[in-house]
This record gives sequence, structure tokens and C-alpha cells, in this order.
Amino acid sequence: MRMAEQEDACKSGANTSRASSLLRCLKSLVEAVTGPWTWRNLGGWLGIIAAILFIKGCVVDQYTIPSGSMEPTLTGDPRFFRGDRVLVNKWLFGPRIPFTTARLWKWGGPRRWDIVVFRAVDPNAEHPILIKRVVGLPGEQVRINEGKIVINGEVVAPPEPLEDVLAYTDEVTLDALEQKKQLLFLAKKNQPLPSLNPQHPQVKTLYAEMQRLHDAVRDVTLDELNDEDVEALCNDVNPVALQLLDGFFSLVRPQMRYGVSDAPEFSVIPEDHYFLLGDNSAHSLDGRMYGWVPHNHLYGRAFAVWWPWSRRQDFTGFSQTWWGRTLLYGLPLSFVGLEFFLALRRKSRV
Repeated sequence: MRMAEQEDACKSGANTSRASSLLRCLKSLVEAVTGPWTWRNLGGWLGIIAAILFIKGCVVDQYTIPSGSMEPTLTGDPRFFRGDRVLVNKWLFGPRIPFTTARLWKWGGPRRWDIVVFRAVDPNAEHPILIKRVVGLPGEQVRINEGKIVINGEVVAPPEPLEDVLAYTDEVTLDALEQKKQLLFLAKKNQPLPSLNPQHPQVKTLYAEMQRLHDAVRDVTLDELNDEDVEALCNDVNPVALQLLDGFFSLVRPQMRYGVSDAPEFSVIPEDHYFLLGDNSAHSLDGRMYGWVPHNHLYGRAFAVWWPWSRRQDFTGFSQTWWGRTLLYGLPLSFVGLEFFLALRRKSRV
């Protein structure tokens, strides 16, 4: 009995020893990154985290373009590192409390034609963070007429570089590719659509196509498909299904009233609010549907595209100013120089 107890004790001790050794090894690996576990070091890391949160929340941050509503100015693609990444000046409109719409101070507002990042006014929006162009300012009367923006009864032309880009419409349509994308999303769910009569011949055709495509897209992340993939999957889809789908979405999409109706509540922008539209007007869910955006929802002004490198852009001309060049070149060189100086200092102490 005693020998068995001694063997169990030995095994338990060996297991405890291995566990302790593993914990020491893990701690060593973590300390190689974080440094020693001291109160002073903890304070340093808390300071770094606070600085990062302050910079991202109040000074500058980067955002990904999730959709094609701002094309051709900005390319949207939810796939990893495919869509444009924009840099946003959050200090311009006043610092906010991070992760909220509460602004500590209001220092100014955007100008017409600025591109801004903001929190959606609809709490149930598919994309909670959006990017659009400022078209109407507080107190103005705005109207979209034959592709042009009419402010207080007068046509306001966009800046010359944007004249061939911006043409606003009072209706949203689905092009052929977008119809096929929507069909794939419906096929993935493969559920009946509300307000459609399942006994109607065209509806039966649509449901048959959804059923046929369901197995092909059931386990596919549809947002990662490119245009060629969509075309290949929908190569032999019955045109009747796509036609019916376009009619269905025209019934269920949000009503377009703001900037379209002459009624004061839909044409006069309240104080401290803005009218924001997508550059890809015919395929953009924007202020025409969800209305005016309050100032405290504005995160900041987009001033550059930093990725992909082949599409890099400077929207505000900051890269031609002394402070812009300082941010782009001076700060990185300063960090490199500081690291070089510290390395020499450490070497001289050895």
C-alpha cells in the first residue's frame, strides 16, 4: 500500500514539476515581449495603451472601405487587404470620447465635397461605420435635379476634378452584376421572400434558381467572391429570375425622400446636420434614404488612401505642406534615428 502511495506521489510530483517548467517557459516567452513583470513596467504598458486609444479615438485612424458606394473615388472590397484603406483626421472636428458619439469639444465642421467617415444614424445598419461625401451643409435647402445638386435654388458645381465623377440620381438601380450578387445571397439562405406569391410562374422560376445555387454557395463566404467568380456561378441563370429580383428590390429598398422631395422636412437641412451622398449614386445607400447626419456622428475627414500602394491618393494636399512632409517622412526618420541612437548607447555600455 505504501509503495503504491509513494509511486502516486512521485508521479504527482513529476507532473507538478513539468507544469511549473512549462509555466516558467511561457512566462519567459511573454517577458521577452513585454519586459519584466514589475509595477513600473505595467505603468509603462498602460501608458502605451492609453496613448494608442487617444490617437486612434481623437487624432488619426484608418478605415476600410466596405462597399462600392464611393466608386470610382474609393474602391470597396471586404476581403483582406483588397479594398482601399483611408486615413482619417479625427482632430479636425473636435476630440470625442473613444467608442462613442459624444464629442468633448466642437472645433469645426466639414466643407462641401469633403469625404467624411461617420457612424450610421440607423443603429441596425449593415455597416455601422460609413464613408460618404458632404453635399449639403447646415441650414441649406438641397435638391437633386437632373444629376446636379441644387442648393438654395442654385446649381452648385463640384470642383473641376470631380465634374466627370459626380452625377447624382433620385433612384437606385441594380446593374446586372449586382442582381447576380443578390441572387447568390438569397440562394445561400434559400428561404421564401415576403410579399411574393409562391404559386406565380416567375416566382417559381426564382425559387428554382435559388435551390439550384444553394449547394454551390452554402459554405462560401460571398463577400470574398470577385466579379469573375460571381459571373461563373451565375453563368446559366434564367434571366426571368434576375428580372423578378430587380423588381422585388425596387419594392423593399428604403424610400428615397431626402434631397428628392420638396417638403421642408426632406429638403431643409437642420442646424448641426449634414447631407452625405455616395459618389456611386445609382448604387449607394446614403442620405437620400436615411436622412441628415448630425455633427456628433462625424468621426473625421478622410485625407488620404494609404493602401493599396498603387491607388494611394492625397485628398487634401497635405503631402505638399511642411507639416504633411514632417508626418510622412520626419516622424519615421526620427523613430529610426532614435532606435539607432539607443542601439549605439547600449553597445557602448557593454
